[in-house]
Amino acid sequence: MWIAVALTAIVSVVVLWVAPRLQPTTGTLVVVAAGRTATTLPSSTLMLRQGDGSWVTVGSVAGSVPAAPDQTQLIASALPVGVYDHVRLGDDTYAVTVDITSGRVAPLLLGIDGGRLVAGAVYAGNDDVNLGLGELSGKFVAMPAFTLVDQAGGPFSLKAIAGKDVVIAAFHTTCHETCPLYTALYLQLAKRVPATVQLVEVTTDPATDTPAVLSQYAKGVGASWTFATGTAAQVASFWKPFGVDLATGDTHTSTLALVDRHGYIRLVYRGVPKVGNDIPPSLVTLLSAQGLAQLASGGDGWGAPDVLQALTTIVGADQSPPTGGGKAPAFTLTSTVGANMSLADFAGKPLVINFWATYCPPCKAEMPLLKTAVPRAGARLLLINEGESSAVASGFLAQIGVDQPSLLDPNLSVGRQYGLSALPMTIFIKPDGTIDRRQIGQLGDRVLEAELSILVTQ
Repeated sequence: MWIAVALTAIVSVVVLWVAPRLQPTTGTLVVVAAGRTATTLPSSTLMLRQGDGSWVTVGSVAGSVPAAPDQTQLIASALPVGVYDHVRLGDDTYAVTVDITSGRVAPLLLGIDGGRLVAGAVYAGNDDVNLGLGELSGKFVAMPAFTLVDQAGGPFSLKAIAGKDVVIAAFHTTCHETCPLYTALYLQLAKRVPATVQLVEVTTDPATDTPAVLSQYAKGVGASWTFATGTAAQVASFWKPFGVDLATGDTHTSTLALVDRHGYIRLVYRGVPKVGNDIPPSLVTLLSAQGLAQLASGGDGWGAPDVLQALTTIVGADQSPPTGGGKAPAFTLTSTVGANMSLADFAGKPLVINFWATYCPPCKAEMPLLKTAVPRAGARLLLINEGESSAVASGFLAQIGVDQPSLLDPNLSVGRQYGLSALPMTIFIKPDGTIDRRQIGQLGDRVLEAELSILVTQ
C-alpha cells in the first residue's frame, strides 16, 4: 500500500512540475494606432501570421484614432511566444516582423487613414514605433501614391513596395551614357541586398519603354528586379517629387532614391555611380563614348558600398551617424545674397553644415528643424546648396519659410571634399575645426538634439 501511495505522490509531483511547462508560454502585444490626421477605425479583426503560415486572431479593434504623434491603445493581448511575419487588419495585409517574447511587452503601431491601414505604415518594436510616430506626424516625406505597371504588365504601386526598403533609379532603355552604369550598379546590389530590399528602375521615356520593351531589356542584361512604366502622365507624376522630367536619349537627370519600408523618402543620389570593372560586356557594349568616359573616371564617386551602408542606416530608427575625424576642408563660396563666405569665418565656434538641394524631399523636411534647433543649442548653421542657381535656391527657401541665405556649390566641388554621396548630408564641426560627426540622410529630432548636445560641450 505504502508503495502505491509513494508512487502516486511522485506522479503528482511530476505532473505538477511538468504541467506549467505544457502550457504555451506567452508575451503581451500592445497595439496602438495613429494617423496623419485624426480619423476613425471601424470595428475590424486584427490577426498575426505565424511562421508556419497559420493566422492567430489578436482581437477586434475599433475607435477614434488621433493624429500622430498622439496615439491611442486599441488592444493588449497575450499571444504565444514566437516570431510573426504579417499583420492583417480587415482586408489589408502587410509584412512586418513582430517578436513576442515570454514575459515582455511588444508594441505594434498601426497607421490609419480613412478607416484602413496606410500602405506600409505598420511598425513593430519600440524604436520602430517611435520612428512611425515621427513619419506619420510629417517629420519625413511620404512617397506620393502612384500607379505604374511592371515589365510583366502587372500593377506596381505603393502596395507593391509596402514592407520593403526600396532603391529606385531613373533610367530608360535608349540611354547609352549613364543608364547602363545604373543597371551595372543594380547587378552589384542584387548580389548583396537582403530579401527585405526591393530594387526598381522606373523609366523616364514611357513612350518607348513599354512593358514588352522593359521585359526584353531585363532578359538581355540578366536583371531579376522590377522595371516599371506607365502613361506619360503617370510616369511624370511619379518622378515629380524628385525633380526628374520625362526624357529620351542621354538627356535625363540621373537619380537614385531610397524609400524606407513604411513608404517614406530617406535619401536621394544624383549623378553617375562608380561601378569599377564589375560590369558585364552586355552593358559595356551599350555605352556611348561619353558613357565609357564616365565608366573610366569612376563617375561621381559613389557606388554600391555607399548605397548598402545607407540601407543599413535607414533600417534602424534614429541610429547615431558615423564618427567623423580629420580637419574640415577649407572653402569659400558665394551665397544666395551675393556675399562670399568661407569656413574660416566660423573658426572657434561649433558649426553645423547642411548640404541640400531643391529636388531632395528629405532636405525640405529637415531644414526647418535645423533652422530652429541648431541656433537654440548655441551652434551656427551653414546651408550649402548643391548644383543649383541662386534664384532656384532662394525661391525654395522662401517657399518653406527659411529666411537664412545659403551658400552655392555650383560644381559640387565642396560637397565632394566632404565626401558627399547622397542628400541630405549634415556635418558637425567642432570649434577647433575638426569634423565630429557626418550624417548621411535626414536627421530626426532626437539624433539632432543628441549630436548638438555633444558638439556644443566640446
